[in-house]
Amino acid sequence: MAKKKATVLEELERVRFIGPALAEALYTDHKVRSLNDLIAVGDDGKLTDLQGVGKKKAQTILSSARRLAEAEPPKKPAAKKPAAKKPAAKKPAAKKPAEKPAPKTTPKKEPAAKKPAAKKPAAKKPSPPTPVAAAATEVVTPEAPKEDRTNGKTPPKISTSVIPKSLHERFVETLRCPACGHDSFDEDATTLTCQACQRQFNFQNGIADLAPPHVPTRSMTQKLMESRFYAQLYEEFMRPRLTNVVSNRSMREEYRLAADFLDIDSDTRLLDVGCGTGNFTRYFAQRIGLAETAETRGDLPLVVGMDLSWPMLENARRNIRQENLDGKVFLLRGDGTRIPVRRGAFNRLHCAGTLHLMNDIDEALRNFARVLEPDGVCVIGSFILGKGLIRRFVKRAAEFPTRFHWFSREELHRRIERAGFEVLDDSVSGDAITLKARRI
Repeated sequence: MAKKKATVLEELERVRFIGPALAEALYTDHKVRSLNDLIAVGDDGKLTDLQGVGKKKAQTILSSARRLAEAEPPKKPAAKKPAAKKPAAKKPAAKKPAEKPAPKTTPKKEPAAKKPAAKKPAAKKPSPPTPVAAAATEVVTPEAPKEDRTNGKTPPKISTSVIPKSLHERFVETLRCPACGHDSFDEDATTLTCQACQRQFNFQNGIADLAPPHVPTRSMTQKLMESRFYAQLYEEFMRPRLTNVVSNRSMREEYRLAADFLDIDSDTRLLDVGCGTGNFTRYFAQRIGLAETAETRGDLPLVVGMDLSWPMLENARRNIRQENLDGKVFLLRGDGTRIPVRRGAFNRLHCAGTLHLMNDIDEALRNFARVLEPDGVCVIGSFILGKGLIRRFVKRAAEFPTRFHWFSREELHRRIERAGFEVLDDSVSGDAITLKARRI
């Protein structure tokens, strides 16, 4: 019988470097229905026709598929053993025992004596009651759980399956491998291992490092923001000064406006892209009330801050602990143009002071749409050209060395709508803009 598509895809995803997208392509484009089909495609050199698969990766996929295929044959005979047991059933039907009654004519008493001898092993079979004595000592351990099961304590034990997942589990379930796109991980004390490509990622002190293997070249401004010196001064000095220069609002007013636009509620699952030291992230968590919660229950809102800079995330980690948010707000190292989060994992997304620094703004906006569920809310804070010919000219001229992009209001609206959003509202103060959009 032909295997179901879901079964075939699951089998293919066991092969190293094959995630859901690659498995779907093999099934649809190359008609792969088994590991042997995959090996045949690899032998024909067609694996390199797939997007993102080079010669080295194709060899790894092929060798992994062969290992899995070689491990499968033992399972097939296991299914055929029932057929082999039929001759075993014929053995009792063998007439050799019928030959034994023939010798009964001469030594009738001897076979009779042999029969009780045969019965003795039969008597030995019930002899397992003898282990009852040992059971009095050894079986005490198995009997104890049995007694517990018979107690009236079983209802609370069964109810544990209904207990909501912890925030930590919910956070890990949102993640996606940046190397192969697979979204299932084996978690260790300090690592996350992708079940598809077996790539390991560091997960320590509440920071999951899922930055892509090859981070694109960064501009001078990005490198400055990733320095430890800048990270130390960012929240208390650099960010407030920049806001005061380009906007009439204070940082506290920026926080309130972004939180109001996000429509935060008890079902919020929020990703803060470009979180820096976590200044906006912590404000959102405080606004939700996570800091006042006595314990981490699975029904609490999920708040995740993501940035590419290690120094920024280290400062964010320290600030989160100081504000009693440890274990309630999670940090993720990742690239905004390749967000390591599965599709539709969040219903709120915030990005302030970051979009204008990204190498590929349109790709970042498409990623924002991908990780949001339909009707999810996206709030973006950025900077615009503003008014005045000379002012606009100076800003445009500064874009080349700094790689700091100044939007026009119309351009920002157009790009966001092109990525799959509907613009709902925006607020402009000086050269700063905060925009609210809905994922279509």
